[in-house]
Amino acid sequence: MMSDLYPRGTYHENPHDLAFFEEVYIRPANAGFFIAEGVNGRIIGTAAVRPYDRRFPEVEAAIGGGPVCEIVKFYMHPDSRRMGVGSRLYEVAEQFAIEAGYRESYLHTSLFLPGGYPFWQSRGYIERYWESERIVHMSKRWDEYAGRELVGL
Repeated sequence: MMSDLYPRGTYHENPHDLAFFEEVYIRPANAGFFIAEGVNGRIIGTAAVRPYDRRFPEVEAAIGGGPVCEIVKFYMHPDSRRMGVGSRLYEVAEQFAIEAGYRESYLHTSLFLPGGYPFWQSRGYIERYWESERIVHMSKRWDEYAGRELVGL
C-alpha cells in the first residue's frame, strides 16, 4: 500500500515499526494494530495506535504534556474508500487510545494521500504545523470528562 501511495524515496521500504511489529504493536498494552477485512477475508484497511515519541520538536508547543498517542498506518484499499470502513476503523482505534489512557492523538498526513486531510479534519484534528506545502502535522485532544469516564477514573 505504501508503495502505491507514496512517491519512491519518500518512505522507508522496511519501516522500523513493521520490522519489529511484535515489539511495537503487540507487546505494549498502550499500542495496537487494527485490521478491517472484506467479506472474502482480504485486508481492506489498517490503523495503528502507538505512543507518540515526540520526534517533531516543531509541534511540541501545540501538543499537550500528557499521554499522547500517534495514529499511524491508516490506509484503506482504494475499492473500500468512501464506504464507512475508514470511519469505523478510526472509531475502534480512537476508543482503544482513550481506554489506553491517552489524552491526545497526534498524526501527520500528506496532502497527496486520497482523502486523508479532509478525513482527519472531519474527525476533529487540528492543524498544528505545516512541514511543507504537502505535509501537515495535526492533533486532537479528548475532553477530560470523556477520558475519565471511558477509562474509569
